[in-house]
Amino acid sequence: MFKYGNEQKVYEFGRAKVGGQPGEYPTVLAGSIFYNKQKILIDGKKGVFDKEGAEKLVRTQEEMSDITGNPCWLQIVAETDESMQKYIEWYADAGKDAFLVDSTVASVRVAGAKRADEIGVTDRVIYNSINAAAQPDEIEAIKTCKFNSCIILGFNPMDMSVKGRMEMLTKGAAGQTKGMIEIGTEKGITRPLIDVAATPLGSGSGATYRSIFAVKSQLGEPVGGGYHNIPSAWSWLKKFKKLPGKENAYMPSDIGSNLIAITLGCDFCLYGPIDHAVEVFPAVAMNDIVVCEAARDLGTNPAVDTHPLFKLA
Repeated sequence: MFKYGNEQKVYEFGRAKVGGQPGEYPTVLAGSIFYNKQKILIDGKKGVFDKEGAEKLVRTQEEMSDITGNPCWLQIVAETDESMQKYIEWYADAGKDAFLVDSTVASVRVAGAKRADEIGVTDRVIYNSINAAAQPDEIEAIKTCKFNSCIILGFNPMDMSVKGRMEMLTKGAAGQTKGMIEIGTEKGITRPLIDVAATPLGSGSGATYRSIFAVKSQLGEPVGGGYHNIPSAWSWLKKFKKLPGKENAYMPSDIGSNLIAITLGCDFCLYGPIDHAVEVFPAVAMNDIVVCEAARDLGTNPAVDTHPLFKLA
């Protein structure tokens, strides 16, 4: 495929290593759990859920990770401080991998990071995220938290181009006077994970993928994103999959959105509902093998013996 001329950073999260040249490390996959309307969720505000069902989903993702060689993280999504704290307390014992502390509410993210500190699992935390909507109170609050890894989001609501996203990351834009990376560095982030910000078809989806090149070539940091958000926002597909006999039309686009990114050199995918682990992992592993075989012609070899090339090819 291709090889970058600059240093490509690699960060370690327990069993997972993320970053490097295309073909060196298998793509890290993060499935989301406790999202709205998930079957295992009983009360999202109070953090009540089917623990047996949740553990089964985690075990399935871990099993697919072991089979394919693609490392995994868990993306914990929560509505309230109470629910976030309960989810983290549960996963501290139920799982062994790194996890994303994720919510649309800043105070909930902060509460999750603080609870992780209290129960001693800070080293597994990936804060999601530092972004254009970050307010001073959140930035000040997370400075007291101990985590050193964070999703740094390049979404620029004023400019969806590659240039606009890179400016958001490196200089600041849309009301932010500092780049998101600088804000992260000031907080103490030593393992930044750059999210190029998936935007819908017709609203910058192409720039989403082109930004992978920009981040890797200019910054050398691990890059990824929630590419499944591109087909999930596709109005035509939303309607089409509801037609009789068309119910299965969605998943190929969902999985394919990740495969495009991996072919272009992304390092991690927030692939959406953990319920789809069985479908997602083999497809991503296949793509990793293709990229690895192509990269060998450029002098890049797998850096781990658990690469899908060795386990599945």
